[in-house]
Amino acid sequence: MIKRLSALLCLHAATAMAGATAPACPAEGLKVGYYPTATAYEGGKGYDVDLVHELARRLDCKIREEREYPRLRVLLLVQHGKLNLATSTIPLHKRLRYAWVLPYTRDRNMTLLNPAVQSKTPEQWLNDPKLKWGAVIGYRNSPLQDHFLQQMAKRDKLICAANEEDLLAMLRSGSITAAFSQPQVYDHWLNGQPRARLKVKVMDPFRDSSLENGLVLSHRGFTERQMRVWRDELGKMREDGSLHRILRKYLSEDSVRGMLE
Repeated sequence: MIKRLSALLCLHAATAMAGATAPACPAEGLKVGYYPTATAYEGGKGYDVDLVHELARRLDCKIREEREYPRLRVLLLVQHGKLNLATSTIPLHKRLRYAWVLPYTRDRNMTLLNPAVQSKTPEQWLNDPKLKWGAVIGYRNSPLQDHFLQQMAKRDKLICAANEEDLLAMLRSGSITAAFSQPQVYDHWLNGQPRARLKVKVMDPFRDSSLENGLVLSHRGFTERQMRVWRDELGKMREDGSLHRILRKYLSEDSVRGMLE
């Protein structure tokens, strides 16, 4: 009887310890959604992938699935509980109703202009008959920038791109003359091979161009306690230099420094 009781207690303790080994993990495992964006996620690689894998390793979480989706679909799947983790997302108020967003980079949404454009202010750009602005479908910019794009659309001066790479290719070819973009996206376009290099003027005329990007943890998949564990681990990665090293694999030192300010 004593041996049996000891065995049961041992089994109970082992079960309790097993349950405590991964307090940050959803019971179903991690179901991760990425969307294509230069250097963050391209063809299964990028700093978002490395970040998720490093956090999963540190927190002993199993990645059950990870897939690429169109930008708009990723957050829709998170909202409806089909995914429990996503990346590179601006923490807009409406998104915080169904998920936590844990920022890991801060980016400036810069204005890229064809060198031939002479006008220098948003007001002048709105009234420049030759200017055509490009924007990625479904992408949210800063409030002032989104308002500006709405005004450009009303003037029939806005052309949509499928993704960031498409946007910059249109800018290089002359199909558009201006666009918003972030350093980690256009970095390799400005510093690549001379024949393929993008030649633009980089400006920052909008007061609210600084944007946070973060990990998205679904309310349906994570508890608040688990979210805090992920938030704390992200902080440790920033402090021990791991986040810097991951970003530096894909970006210039200047770009990384700006993203981690």
